[in-house]
Amino acid sequence: MIDRWLEVRALTGRWFIQTKRRPIVLFSGLIQPFVWLFLFSAVFKNSPLAQLHGAASYLAFITPGALVFTAFSGALNGGVPILFDREQGFLDRMLVAPLVSRFSIVWSTGIHIFAMTVLQCVVILVVTTLMGVSFAGGLSGLLVVCLTLVFITAIFTTFSLMLAFALRYHFELLAIVMIVSLPILFLSTAFAPVEFMPGWLKVLVSLNPVTLAVEPIRAVSLQADWTWQTVIYDSPFVDFSVAGCLVALVVLQVVVSLLAAAVIKRKLN
Repeated sequence: MIDRWLEVRALTGRWFIQTKRRPIVLFSGLIQPFVWLFLFSAVFKNSPLAQLHGAASYLAFITPGALVFTAFSGALNGGVPILFDREQGFLDRMLVAPLVSRFSIVWSTGIHIFAMTVLQCVVILVVTTLMGVSFAGGLSGLLVVCLTLVFITAIFTTFSLMLAFALRYHFELLAIVMIVSLPILFLSTAFAPVEFMPGWLKVLVSLNPVTLAVEPIRAVSLQADWTWQTVIYDSPFVDFSVAGCLVALVVLQVVVSLLAAAVIKRKLN
């Protein structure tokens, strides 16, 4: 067990060294959600969109969406470095090395993605707080925010790593990310409440894991009297509470993990 931990720590350290040598990657991951925040809050400053959820401003309304978007986009791109290692032949050298477990490669990548996502989300929280966005949920609400971000990051990190081991070249994964990222983002309640959407779109929004992550964070951010059983999202299929959204994310994580484990195990053996 100690040997496996040392192995994971060494491989994780390699990813952090790469990040240190290429700070533009971290900077771009930070600047993108701020661009969305500033542009959308400026364009929809006087819109009634935020009033449906009791937000003091549209910036307060979309801050939960920016947090989830940061976690989602960072995790979805997490498999790209694995494909660069494959193209450069470094992955093959790691696979023939006397590793305790080849899954250490997967775990180290996941830990690095999670750490970078936490850093980016903390920066967003600090900056939006300085801009006047308040948090009404208390310590238990902060727990909901942390759990939700962990789950949504884990889901898309697992999905991205599965694609990284299933594909051969990095541009294939980047193409998939470009195709699915914006539809997933806009087919959610990150920037607009579901009440403003047509009926056919509500069905797609309700099936989007980003929606299931945005809604509990928004509820605990804007409502001081929230409870775990508070219904926060009326989907065409079922009414989701705070606890229900978290359970749905856990179930989705289990499903994605089982699929990814089968793909990655076949590629690593």
